[in-house]
Amino acid sequence: MGAVGTDDFLMFLDHRGVYHGLLHGCAGPHENEPAGHEFIARPSTEFTMSMIVHHAPQSRSTRLLWLLEELGADYRVHYVDILRRDGQGRTDPANPHPLKQAPALEVDGQVLIESVLIFLFLTDRHPEAGLAPGPADPRRAEYLSWLGLYNNVLETVLTSGPPASWNQAQQAAYAELDRRWRTAIQDGGFILGDFSALDILFGSLLQWFRAAMPAGEPYDAYVQRIGARPALKRAWAKDSPDGHV
Repeated sequence: MGAVGTDDFLMFLDHRGVYHGLLHGCAGPHENEPAGHEFIARPSTEFTMSMIVHHAPQSRSTRLLWLLEELGADYRVHYVDILRRDGQGRTDPANPHPLKQAPALEVDGQVLIESVLIFLFLTDRHPEAGLAPGPADPRRAEYLSWLGLYNNVLETVLTSGPPASWNQAQQAAYAELDRRWRTAIQDGGFILGDFSALDILFGSLLQWFRAAMPAGEPYDAYVQRIGARPALKRAWAKDSPDGHV
């Protein structure tokens, strides 16, 4: 079986009804599978869902705090250490992430990992926030495609090394993403027109890797727009036990 891209995987989840189980507290199409194969959340209209973010300061989990603040969700932060690319930090035995990285979102005792999947789960769980098109929305395919581009192109290429080290395929993939991204935000808007969870994913990486990405407009103004959001400021205040570091 060949490799499955993130966008294909997300489409698969929608098609198989996995998120029906996540969002409505049932096992989905494979009800007889072992419980460890499922992440089950109960709807807020009937139950109180307990969420814990296992968070390492100044890491990928910071954007999860931002998303949760935008959603207005109730959650707790459990600060953990992680082993960083530069060798700093350590593996933390208190971190439930199987690779001892971040983020890990614990929902009613079940642990969900990988930013893109966590974002998909949370935005579907909180449709009232309007941060993502729902399964019946005509823009759903576009939204899932952008999630796949983020995971398979933007983050993969930017974290592979400096632009001078990118191979021809990476350069071509990034150039096409850059074209699409510029087109989406060039008139002062956001990726889907209105602000969405995509802008948290893409924008947070743009903030971290600004030096590796094209300078000037429309990215400079885009960074300013997302950086001014009150929810981001609240997330930074929670980034470390003592606030933003």
